Amino acid sequence: MEADASNKLMPTTPRPSLFQGLGRLFVSTPELGVTVAIIIFFSMFTALDKSMATPDGIVLLFTQVVYMGVAAFGMSHLMLAGEIDLSTGSVAGLAAAVSAVVIVNMGMPEWVGIAAALLAAVLVGLLNSLVVLKIGVPSFFGTLGTHFFVLGVTQAILKGEWIFIEDKIPFLTGLASPSPLFNLPWMFIVYVLAVLAAEFLIRRSKVGAILSATGGNRRAADVAGINTTMVKTACFVLVAVCSAIGGLLVMKAGTAADQQIGDGWQLWVIAIAVIGGSSFSGGLGSIIGGFLGAILIQIIKLGLGAAQIKTNAQGVVIGAILIASAILDVIRRRIKYY
Repeated sequence: MEADASNKLMPTTPRPSLFQGLGRLFVSTPELGVTVAIIIFFSMFTALDKSMATPDGIVLLFTQVVYMGVAAFGMSHLMLAGEIDLSTGSVAGLAAAVSAVVIVNMGMPEWVGIAAALLAAVLVGLLNSLVVLKIGVPSFFGTLGTHFFVLGVTQAILKGEWIFIEDKIPFLTGLASPSPLFNLPWMFIVYVLAVLAAEFLIRRSKVGAILSATGGNRRAADVAGINTTMVKTACFVLVAVCSAIGGLLVMKAGTAADQQIGDGWQLWVIAIAVIGGSSFSGGLGSIIGGFLGAILIQIIKLGLGAAQIKTNAQGVVIGAILIASAILDVIRRRIKYY
């Protein structure tokens, strides 16, 4: 009798409705939510411009996904480790400028120019690591400062001119050439393989646990014997190198290095990572989610252009996407911890 009475006195937790359950599932599983958003936006913009659904339109979409998607690939790792990087766009421009100067102005082979560009990116990544991890500047302000510093270096290298690369980059040309798989460029195939490999490592190896622990609770990770400084440094370097690769591919597409390469990337790359499941607070992330986020963002960008939406209106959409990304991040963390 006493047990029955106590059970009656205990408060019962109301079951969530079907709508609430589905909403919670979509928010807590970013890959699912982004996939649905891709279908909705692609259908909507295809209704406005049928060319988006043609084979050529699909190839164009996936080709352009790679540029910022590669940078977001690195950003997803860094945000999982608890930091952000606002210098992605300027590093992309620096890589293009350095490689063009080495290959065209100095007459060196392509591989030397690419190596020099990647080395420059590694140095920027190490600089970010020094400013953020050793000096203690928050990554938002530290990498923002690096962004303007690198931007100034790029402008000094190019001196306001374009350096046309033309036919001096056979390797990058080969990466951008069509593959036998639906004429998708080889660089997209390589990008997808890298995403799958990284997702496997995050989910099935110690790499994911180390990154999550570093971003979720750095003090506890240090106590557990994880060299969190080394982990975050590696992620800063990874973001810089990925951004440089994106910049080199953009240079190939435009056949020239110029100061506009990487312009505005920093916020887009972070938005892609957050939409894909990464958290501003660290400890959460999905590499495949970032890949899907890159597709979604590119659909929106191409769709706005095809619909002839004015530049000012595009800015409104961009701001709405960033705000929505931040709200999704907050909701995901509440779902995880509460």
